[in-house]
Amino acid sequence: MIKAIDLFFILLAIGIFSWGLRRRFRLWQIGREENRSNKKSSRLKSFFFEGIIHARILEDLYPGLIHLFLFLGFLAPFTVMVITQFIFTLPSVPARLLSLALDLIGLAAILSLFLAMYRRYVTRPSRLDNKREDFLTLILLLFIIMTGFILEGLRLSVIGSDTQAWAPLGKVVASLFDITGMSIHAKSLMAAILFRIHFFLVMGTIAYIPYSKLFHLISSPMNMIFRSLEPKGALTPLDLEDEKTESFGVAKIEEFTWKQLLDLDACTRCGRCQDRCPAHLTEKPLSPKKLITDLKDHLHARAPQILEAGAKGIEPEDIPPLVGKTIDENVIWTCTTCRSCMEHCPVYIEQVDKIVDLRRYQVLMESRFPAELNSFFRNMETNSNPWGIGFASRADWAQGLDVKLINEHPQAEFLFWVGCAGSFDEEGKKVAKAMVSIMNKAGLNYAILGTEEKCCGDSARRLGNEYLFQMQASENINLFRKYNIRKIITICPHGYNTFKNEYPKLFELLSSVPPESKEKLKEIEVIHHVQLLHKLLREEKLPLKSKLESRLAYHDSCYLARYNDIISEPREVLQSLTSESLVEPKNNKQHSLCCGGGGGLMWTEETLGTRINQLRTAELLEAQAEMTATSCPFCLTMIQDGFKDKGENERKVKDIAQLVAELLEE
Repeated sequence: MIKAIDLFFILLAIGIFSWGLRRRFRLWQIGREENRSNKKSSRLKSFFFEGIIHARILEDLYPGLIHLFLFLGFLAPFTVMVITQFIFTLPSVPARLLSLALDLIGLAAILSLFLAMYRRYVTRPSRLDNKREDFLTLILLLFIIMTGFILEGLRLSVIGSDTQAWAPLGKVVASLFDITGMSIHAKSLMAAILFRIHFFLVMGTIAYIPYSKLFHLISSPMNMIFRSLEPKGALTPLDLEDEKTESFGVAKIEEFTWKQLLDLDACTRCGRCQDRCPAHLTEKPLSPKKLITDLKDHLHARAPQILEAGAKGIEPEDIPPLVGKTIDENVIWTCTTCRSCMEHCPVYIEQVDKIVDLRRYQVLMESRFPAELNSFFRNMETNSNPWGIGFASRADWAQGLDVKLINEHPQAEFLFWVGCAGSFDEEGKKVAKAMVSIMNKAGLNYAILGTEEKCCGDSARRLGNEYLFQMQASENINLFRKYNIRKIITICPHGYNTFKNEYPKLFELLSSVPPESKEKLKEIEVIHHVQLLHKLLREEKLPLKSKLESRLAYHDSCYLARYNDIISEPREVLQSLTSESLVEPKNNKQHSLCCGGGGGLMWTEETLGTRINQLRTAELLEAQAEMTATSCPFCLTMIQDGFKDKGENERKVKDIAQLVAELLEE
C-alpha cells in the first residue's frame, strides 16, 4: 500500500512533469497548422518499429545498441513496477522469468552507460557536442539503476530467498553484503534509506524530463508518429493564388508548421545527419545538426514572447528574419537537397524542407540569392532552360534521327521527355540519342514534344523560386492535358521525381485544371530510363552483341536511390552488360554520396570549402573501376569534371543508356 507521503511526491512529480509537458506543447502551437493525422495504422507501425524496436537507430549498430539498452534499462523496470503495483501481481513462475530479464536488461544498461561515457568523453567523435545536461543525464540514469540493484541485493541478502537464482546480478550484490557480516537490522535500515534515495531519484527524473534532454523520450516518438508519409521526393507546394497570403516561405520561426517545430525538440543531437552531409564533409558552413539546434534555441527564446503577447492581446515584438541573424545565409545556399541527412536521422527530422522554405522567402520576398542565379532565373523565364539557349532549338539534337513529334503523332504510347540536359547539354544529347536508338530497336511507340517542351522546374523549386517552378509546371501540365499523355519516359532523375511526386500535389492548387482532368493527370505513369532498360532487357527486347570486359562502378543518383528507392534496377542492367562483377564505391545505394549538383547547385559557384564532386570522384577512384556508370545528366557532368580536376582525363564516365546502346546488335 502506498503511503500518503509517497503519494504526495508521486503526484508532485507528475504535476511538474505535466506542467513542463504543456509548456513544451505550447511552444509548437505558435507554428502554422498542418494535417499529420492521416494513415493512422502506418503511423502506429512506425512508432512501434522505430520508437520501441529501434529499427532505424540500430542502423548505426554500436551507438544504436547503447541507446536501445539505455532505453530498456530506464523504461522496463518502471513499466513493470507500475503494472505489478497498480494493475495486477504476476504468478511466481512469470515473476521469476521477469526478474531474470530485468536483471539482464539492467546489467546491459549499466554497461551501456559506461560505454556511452567512454564514447562521449574519451573517443569523442566529432559529430557529438558535449553539454552539461548530457553528463547529468548519464549520471542520473546510472545512479537510478545502481541504487535499484543495491536495493535488490539488500532484499535478497535479508530474505535469503530461493529466487536469488532468478536475479544473478542481485545475487552477486547480496553475496557482497553477506561477506560484510552486517546484521539483518542494519541491512533493513540501509535498504529503507536507500529506497528513499532511489525513490526521490526516480521521481526527480520524471519531473525533470520535460526540462532536459530526456524530453526526447516523448518528442522523438511523437516525431516518428507524425513523420511525413508523403512520397519522399515531394515538397509542399505554395498556394500562390491565395490572396490572403502576404508572405511566401519562412522568415520567422512562427512561420514554420507545428510539425516543423516539433522536429526541433525531437532532435537528440546524435550528429548522424552531419556525418553524412556532403556540404559539411567538404568544409562548408552547413551542418544539418547545427541548423536544427540553432533553430531550437531560437524557438525556446522566441515562442514565450509570442505566447505572452498573445495572452495580452498585443502583437509580439518584431525581430529580424531567421536568415542573416539566427542562420547564416551560406548555410541555406550550400545544401544540395540530397536528403542524406533525412535518410540517416533516426527520428525523421525534415531538414531539407526547412531549408527550401527559408530559400523561398529569400527568393520570393527579398530577392536575395547568390548572384549567379540571376542569369539562371532569367534564362528559365525567357527560354525555359538553364542555359538560356533559344527554345526554338530545343529539338535540334534529334535532326537526322527517326524521332516523331507528338503534335504529329498524338497516338504515341510514350512521351519521351528529353529534358533540358538532353536537349542542350552536349553530354546530355548523347544520352538522349542513345535512348532513341534503344527505343527504336525495341519498337516502342513514342514521340517528343520538341519545341513545346519546357523545363520540369526542379532546380527552380529547390532554389526557392516556387513562382518560376509553378509557371513551368502549369505549362507542362497543360501540354499533358492537350495530348492526353499517359506514360512519360525521362532520362533525368530530377524530372522523374518532379513529374511522379511533385506535379500530383500541384494539381489540386491549379484552378485552371478541371477536376476530371486532375484525376487523369494523377494516373500518368512516369518511367525513368533505367526502369525502362531493366524491363526491356528482362523481356529480351534488346539483343546484345557482346559484353563489356571492363570493371564497372555505379554512382547512385540521390534522386533515384534516396528519393525514389530505385536501387536494384540499374545494378541488374549493368550486371547484364559486363562479364565482370560490379564494383561498389565506399558510399552506395541509399547511402550514396551526392555528386554536388542537386538542389540547384548545378548552377551556382562552389566557392566555399572543397568541391563535393571531388570528394565523390575520390571514392570512385578508390573503387578501382575502369569505368563509372551514371543515370543522371547532372551526375554525369559533375563526375566527369571531378575526374578532370584530379587529372584523370582518360577515366570513362557514361550513362547506362549509352552503355546499352553501344552493345546493341546492329
